[in-house]
Amino acid sequence: MKSIRTQVLLAIMALLCPLLAEAQLNLPIKTIGDESFYFYKTGNNESIQSIAQKLGVTVDQIITYNPSAKLGIAKKQLLFFPVSAFSNQPQGQKSTASVGNEPVTHVVKKGESLYGLARSYNMTIDELVEANPQANNGVQEGDVLMIPQKTTVAPIASAPVVADEPQVEVKTIFHTIKSGETLFGVAKHYNTTIENLIALNPGIYPDKFVEGDVIKVQPNVTGTITIEKDITKFYTYEVKDGDTYESVATAKGVTATALRQANPDMKKLKKGKTIYIPQSGVETAEISSSKATEKELEQTYANKMSDVYNTVHKIDTDNELNIGIILPFQLQKSNPPRQALLYTDFYKGFLVAVDSIGSKVNKKVNINVYDTQHNLNVTDSLLALDELKNLDIAIAPSEPKQLERINRFGQQNGVTVINCFSTKNDDYAENPRVVQMNTPTVYMVSLVNDWIAKNFKDYTVVYLDESNSEDKEIFASIKDFVKKKNIRSKTINVNDKLEFGRLSHEMDPGMNYLFIPSSGRKDLVNKYIGALSTAKSQRFDCEIALLGYPEYVSYLNDFKSSFQAVDTYIFSRFFKDDSRGQRIEQKFNKMFGDKMLSTTPSMGILGFDMGMYLLQSLNESPEIKESTPAYKGVQMTFDLMRQSNWSGLINKGIKMLHLKGSSMKETMIQ
Repeated sequence: MKSIRTQVLLAIMALLCPLLAEAQLNLPIKTIGDESFYFYKTGNNESIQSIAQKLGVTVDQIITYNPSAKLGIAKKQLLFFPVSAFSNQPQGQKSTASVGNEPVTHVVKKGESLYGLARSYNMTIDELVEANPQANNGVQEGDVLMIPQKTTVAPIASAPVVADEPQVEVKTIFHTIKSGETLFGVAKHYNTTIENLIALNPGIYPDKFVEGDVIKVQPNVTGTITIEKDITKFYTYEVKDGDTYESVATAKGVTATALRQANPDMKKLKKGKTIYIPQSGVETAEISSSKATEKELEQTYANKMSDVYNTVHKIDTDNELNIGIILPFQLQKSNPPRQALLYTDFYKGFLVAVDSIGSKVNKKVNINVYDTQHNLNVTDSLLALDELKNLDIAIAPSEPKQLERINRFGQQNGVTVINCFSTKNDDYAENPRVVQMNTPTVYMVSLVNDWIAKNFKDYTVVYLDESNSEDKEIFASIKDFVKKKNIRSKTINVNDKLEFGRLSHEMDPGMNYLFIPSSGRKDLVNKYIGALSTAKSQRFDCEIALLGYPEYVSYLNDFKSSFQAVDTYIFSRFFKDDSRGQRIEQKFNKMFGDKMLSTTPSMGILGFDMGMYLLQSLNESPEIKESTPAYKGVQMTFDLMRQSNWSGLINKGIKMLHLKGSSMKETMIQ
């Protein structure tokens, strides 16, 4: 005897069978409205069972499309079957997308570099340059690159990760969105699921599917989906006295035209005659994603994309927030090193934020703290804990290998990893779970370059070059940009102290000059600042400005007045608002009985800013994302963007300090 559960499952499958029809019917076809239908006229003494056997369909299929047949079959009754529900495709055969080797067109965005693009597209810089010789000396925003299609193998993006089980791997390619394409059309074209596309590309959405954008695709990844399917059912109706096509159509909610098309042999309704009324509705069915049409995918998913996105990306919409602070506090040591103490300051600053805003958060906040002990084995042991897989946010350290491990853990388990310490890690380029709060240098320099072009295009750039002290990552990038933009430039050697006379000799009357040192070293500032100050006061025929490095923020105690005299701009990720900072430092001291460690940036203030941003943002939304409102902290501004549809998020909140006269103003570089 079958179990009740088995009987229920069989009953469900029986109901679904009509929607899973595959065999083509050898019947005449008529069009009703915008849809084509097979139709069959019953003969004498035919039963629903004999008709099903004759046509090669099931009884349930007959009743699904012709509900009146459940009450019995009449002679010369018409039975209708939608052509779209039947096909020549053999049952069980899966459609397969044909994947070509078409190159991908990529339009370079602000802050993108050859290195970052090569990593994003799983290729080497040499391979990228070989396909784009014009990019040999770097790329700029707006450049168009051809990306050779290079398939890679990776686990199925939407498949759950199960410990100790081998992961199914499939090919991953790239696709440039064309005009008129939709998420549903691309899914159908590549025979993949909506869930898989969203898992690979957290930056896409049906209303954010932009022509020219590039997305990742894993072709021929299928699964069982529950679709909503338009279905037309034909009911029989016995005509009553006074009925007309128009009156019956109005009463039954159909058009008179469709009613006439369903009954072409009856020009005028006659009392006692039977007519067929086509009525549309929506039913659900479980089918292979490969068998769904683009229209069915859109109809099924369009109104529930938020739920699908949250499920795929493990976005909890409950009233609880789990934050893990995973840092090498090294509490096992009686005298922890200074780096460990700085992490402790960060944590304490975070707790000051919790104390400050906690009562205003409408969610239960759980803060879990873990000490990695600056030991990879300990880090791996911690990441094996089930409780960490339930985190919403994990704050990771700057140590490269620990950060790499935690970033990978986040991607595998749907945990958002915050990197607010390291600028060297670039996992964000291919890991959508990484939030790079410490703005990547390449993006920061890109902002600075654009700022130079916008504000100093009529100036001559003067490089103050000290041999062997060049900051290649920043200075070289600025020099290359200035050259490509055809901005006038010259170089003054400052291996020795720069004298005003030598500097003045290099300045032509009536010209404007932007001075850029070759590095942010303090001893280099000492070599040129006096000459620049004198030039500013004596060469009144020239406009003079100085562009300073992020390190200059820590030199303000020594050079603030000189910087103001010269007219100095300093770009930086961090700058502390002293008035707000003092209040936080006082609260820190009151809560913990000691002062914050003196560093630039202040780690205690960084912890406070991070805590305030996360608690405030996650109180309003279940995830940190590109549309999360920008937040201006005491020391740091958070304003996120996604460089590619499959990348993580980076912080574009770079400050520009302007010191002039007796003032010091802070603005954001846009």
